[in-house]
Formats: sequence, C-alpha cells, structure tokens
Amino acid sequence: MTKTLHHRACHLCEAICGLNIEVSHEPNGHAVIGSIKGDPLDPFSRGHICPKAVALQDIQNDPDRLRQPHRRIGEQWQAISWEEAFSLAAERLWAVQQAHGRNAVAVYQGNPSVHNYGLMTHSNYFLGLLKTRNRFSATSVDQLPQHLISHLMYGHGLLLPIPDIDHTQFMLILGGNPLASNGSIMTVPDVEKRLKALRARGGRLV
Repeated sequence: MTKTLHHRACHLCEAICGLNIEVSHEPNGHAVIGSIKGDPLDPFSRGHICPKAVALQDIQNDPDRLRQPHRRIGEQWQAISWEEAFSLAAERLWAVQQAHGRNAVAVYQGNPSVHNYGLMTHSNYFLGLLKTRNRFSATSVDQLPQHLISHLMYGHGLLLPIPDIDHTQFMLILGGNPLASNGSIMTVPDVEKRLKALRARGGRLV
C-alpha cells in the first residue's frame, strides 16, 4: 500500500481553508482517505480547519455513499446513467410546470453553490429557464441583511467590507457572533485565535 499527500482547499465556506489530505492506495487500485488535516503552510488559514472539513473524510469513505444516480421503481432503487438521470429530471420538471404552472417548482441553493465554478456559471441560466419565483437559498436565513446593507450603502449586494482583523486595534461587532459563525462573510479562518491575538497586541474588542 502506498500513500500520497494532496494539498487542497475546503470549499464549504468562503474561508477556503488549506487541507493536507493523506490518501492510501490499495493494491486493487482503490484509494482511501487516511486523514484530513489543516495545512500549516497555508498563508491564510495557517493550519486551521473546522469539523466540517474533517468530516469530508467520512463522506468520501462512506460505503453507503451514492456514486451514481438512482431511480426509484416501486420499493426498489435502480442505478441509472447520468444522461438518463438528467433527461428524467428535465421531463418531470417540464411536466410539473405544464400541469401546475411555473411556480409549482421551487429551487433551493445551498451555501457551497458560490464556491463551485460550474454552479456559478450555469445555475443562473438554468434558473432562468425555470422562470419560477420560488427561489430560496442559505442566504435566506444567513447573511441576507448584510447583502441588503451593502446594496444600500455601496450600490451592490456583493460589495461586502472585510475587516482587517489581523491588524486593527479596535473592533466593534454589532448583532453578530463570529465564534458562532466561524468568521463567515468576514472570510476569517480560525477567528477565535485571531480575536485573541487582537487583544494580545493591546487592541480592543467590543
């Protein structure tokens, strides 16, 4: 059995923490993740990762993880090709909207959607074809107020100011808890250590 070390980045939030992924290669050619650790050489995350990144190993190695589409037929699940799955989804979506109207279909987009080039470049085209007004995302219950304030103050919802937490001497936080959100939207991996460093250098945190 041979082992290789891969340097990657976690895509589950905008912090994009650096990862060291150790992969074991079995004689039969099967690759198994042995460990996922923070990359201490990553200049941004500096070795920090949260439990979500560690859990990627469990998802990848889970023997029950689906590796291709399945279709339910009666009480059984049958493996099908990706081409068949896409065709079936398109047919069913079209049939639902034809029978009940465009808004009978709702869309929910999760947080990692904005960390995937394929989704970023093609999802809007797909949603435009659906023409449904029922669109929801993690933003709906996460950071939508910040987008609204940025739109009103700076003219665009994505012009989000990022505090320079590593150099500021005074940080005022209103209506937020970086320890609970792990620095989300602030793009700050290991926010707890950075806040402690702020105080250690004589800065104030309010």
